Amino acid sequence: MAHFGPDEAIARIADWKDKDVRWEELGGGITNHNYIVWVNGGPDNPGGGKYVLRVPGQGTDMFIDREVERDCMVQADKVGVGPRVAYQIDPEGALVIDFVEGELMHPETMAGHPERIKQAVETTKIFHDGAVFKNEIKIFEMLRRYTKTAREINAPMPAELESLLLEMENIEKATAVNPPADVACHNDLLSENFIIDAAGKMWIIDWEYGGMTDPYFDLGDFVMEHPFSREEERLIIATYCGEMNEGRFGRMMLYKSVSAVWWGVWAMIQHTVSKIDFDYMEWGMERMARAQRVVDDPDYRTWLANA
Repeated sequence: MAHFGPDEAIARIADWKDKDVRWEELGGGITNHNYIVWVNGGPDNPGGGKYVLRVPGQGTDMFIDREVERDCMVQADKVGVGPRVAYQIDPEGALVIDFVEGELMHPETMAGHPERIKQAVETTKIFHDGAVFKNEIKIFEMLRRYTKTAREINAPMPAELESLLLEMENIEKATAVNPPADVACHNDLLSENFIIDAAGKMWIIDWEYGGMTDPYFDLGDFVMEHPFSREEERLIIATYCGEMNEGRFGRMMLYKSVSAVWWGVWAMIQHTVSKIDFDYMEWGMERMARAQRVVDDPDYRTWLANA
């Protein structure tokens, strides 16, 4: 994988043979190496196009099945929320995806903007209701699997993380009492995975962690990734459910903590194996702090009782 880059990927796409293909690095990824690719100068020219090329980062096969990712992306495209997969390059698992022109969201352009938050939730509900993924995810089994991997490779396991992993047992018991049906979930709803195009349509990208699981985990992950006020967090449930539902709100907030712990363990593994220039340790410790704030919330026991 270390020697598989954009030039090697482009050379493997037969449709681009004898075409003018140019690329440049697209920053921001902490899992993959991403590139913008122009073919024949772009989509306004004959035979042209603009794409994102995603080359998997080293060690990501611990987390990601690229066939699962492609299936999720195809299904997201079918229901109208994800861009089209143009090519898949195997066995490396690289993907070429239609480039979506638009405004990339950030935490500060989502939080504090109620209409944008509602649009994100409504877009999420489209694939929750309409898509079916092949992959099935059991949240707490997955967390145990990640934790086992982290210990096997001697990844750092800070005391804060060990304490939170024990608390996850209480959340697992609480969320097992009144579970909704599993739906097609994205499971990585950070702001930068939302794009709003010129027509105002919201798109969702990066489906590599997608799978059928509890919809309130998806919402909890969305909440975890943004500095929302409590009012904005409640708006998410009111929008998703059509009215305020305290039990489902509590479930989302519990999963906010679970999501943060999941990504905290993920970060410790990445800190150990990834070659991407990124401070996974600091990023992971921040996720653990977000999880702890949920556990320390005065309403935490109520959420456990009513989830």
